[in-house]
Amino acid sequence: MDMEVKHRPTAEQSACIEAVLTTQDNLMIRALAGTGKSATLRMADDACPIGPALYLVFNTRNAKEATKKFRPSTTVQTFNSCGHRTWMTTCARTVALNQRKTSDIFRQLLENAGRTDAEEAWEVWDCVKDGVKKAKAVGYIPATHQRAVKRLASWDDLKAKMDEQPGPLAKEYIDAIMLESIRQAYLGSIDFDDQCYMPALFGGIFPRFPRIMVDEYQDLSPVQHHMISRLCRYGARQIGVGDEAQAIYAFRGAYDNGMADAIEKFQMKVLPLSVSFRCPSAIVENVLWRVPEFRAHKTGGSVNYGGEPRDDATVICRNNAPLLSMAMRLLCEGQSVDVAGVDMAERLVGQMKKLGPEEMTRGEALREIDDWLLRKIEVGSKSAPDMADCMRVFVRKSPSLGAAIAYANHMFAQAGKVSFLTGHKSKGLEFQDVYHLEPTLCTDRGQDQNVHYVIDTRSLDSLTYIRTPDVST
Repeated sequence: MDMEVKHRPTAEQSACIEAVLTTQDNLMIRALAGTGKSATLRMADDACPIGPALYLVFNTRNAKEATKKFRPSTTVQTFNSCGHRTWMTTCARTVALNQRKTSDIFRQLLENAGRTDAEEAWEVWDCVKDGVKKAKAVGYIPATHQRAVKRLASWDDLKAKMDEQPGPLAKEYIDAIMLESIRQAYLGSIDFDDQCYMPALFGGIFPRFPRIMVDEYQDLSPVQHHMISRLCRYGARQIGVGDEAQAIYAFRGAYDNGMADAIEKFQMKVLPLSVSFRCPSAIVENVLWRVPEFRAHKTGGSVNYGGEPRDDATVICRNNAPLLSMAMRLLCEGQSVDVAGVDMAERLVGQMKKLGPEEMTRGEALREIDDWLLRKIEVGSKSAPDMADCMRVFVRKSPSLGAAIAYANHMFAQAGKVSFLTGHKSKGLEFQDVYHLEPTLCTDRGQDQNVHYVIDTRSLDSLTYIRTPDVST
């Protein structure tokens, strides 16, 4: 959550407000962690003459917070709600959400398949599901569709974003589901991903606002970038806020180099927000390796090494498996834990059930996990190693597969005093005491250094680097 500013604006904030008031420039505010970006936009909005404006935010939680603070003449929406309303004005039918839409279409396609073909199709279901979701983020339209010329991404572009490389059968189902999904969307049946995908690529009259403010610019997908282009096509002024160093959602289909491309495309003037109101000086100095211009508004805080998480502390890690390993150990020692911030709880239990009968012994289950991982590595899966490690955490502590599944369900139902989150789940949040578990898992590859920076800047007071001997790296 962005820090609410309860003091006189800093020189940087005043410069942002002045640029909003005295120029008509499109602006990009580079706001580092906890620098009061939302508060700065609100102060600028309050200072502007009363008139309609649109503020686009990343999720419903941010929208609810902003609605309470921005003046009534400013419309606060998520990208999804903006897209949904736009599609409602386009579609000739009543629009209704169906969150099972992709799986429903998949099952419909299987009704005409023989038993052997259906079994083969279920083998690639996870890949297909990931492909359909990513297709709607990056703007892929199958080549056989009449509007394919309008697509933002080719099949190769989509493959590059997927968790594993799809074979011919997976591609066949991805294309078939996409074609049927588009057809159903025109009949009013959409899912959350359609809310942006359909109006961005298949028509719709977007609302007109003289000023459009956009939050979390670094995390937007190509389809969301295209929505912004359509919202601004009639000369709307744009004010964006983001931090390239906090770009961590490429695995979801976020637009690579989206901020830089937008700055060039819309000729945006860049303004900094570098003074953190969240992180004290010790935390800020600890991440200067990533953002050397970072400054602290308050002194204090601490960076520590080693120790055990206290009650009400938050443990954050790049991967899921170390979190589950430590949570299990603390649970066995009588400490209460909360693992709601683990990314793959539902997928994990579902995959464990697919390993074999519940009577399977520990050794048999571990061999099945190894075989599953090898198959996933062969198709280039990026998430499979962490998933395999998570399954091993429970299987190694259980006499059978059924007992491991029961243990996993028991842990995921906990709501205790020590919270466990992945770095991706911690984005946008802040905590008094943060324990960064296994920091070396943040490598030099991809966006890992950004994940490291995000984890380290969640702290309001203390940051402690810890390791656990139980983790499999």
